[in-house]
Amino acid sequence: MNNSRIVFVMLSVLSIGIGHCSENISARPSIVDHIMADSVNQIIQPVGLAERLLYDDSPIDKDGGKGGARGNIGYRVQLFSDNNSRTAKNEARAKERRVMSRFPQFRSYVMFKAPYWRLRVGDFKTQQEAEAAAEDIKRAFPSYGKEIRVVQDRINL
Repeated sequence: MNNSRIVFVMLSVLSIGIGHCSENISARPSIVDHIMADSVNQIIQPVGLAERLLYDDSPIDKDGGKGGARGNIGYRVQLFSDNNSRTAKNEARAKERRVMSRFPQFRSYVMFKAPYWRLRVGDFKTQQEAEAAAEDIKRAFPSYGKEIRVVQDRINL
């Protein structure tokens, strides 16, 4: 009986201590409340910041500028697409140099859209124009044949 009384007293003391701790924790303000209390903290957002931070996935041409009017939908010939982070960018650039030496009339676009590096060429208004260019490129570079496809994209006019 003596042991049960000791256990009862210990449990009573523990429950009182836990209750007191939980009251203390719930009475504490959050870190945000603490920072904002008694201060004049303000967040001032510059005009147009949200607009500048929005994601823009329009391709960047090899001259480093974004070309043409935005929103022109057309077609390009995709010559390369790979997600190997070690080699894809260099391979895309190497293929770009080879193709551009043979077809200087087309603009080239090496772009990264996670997780792929892609090489696309041309700015074609119609799918038929893009298909004809794709056939010319396939004849000039038969080893690229399996990767060459016509894709819809924003184009520069």
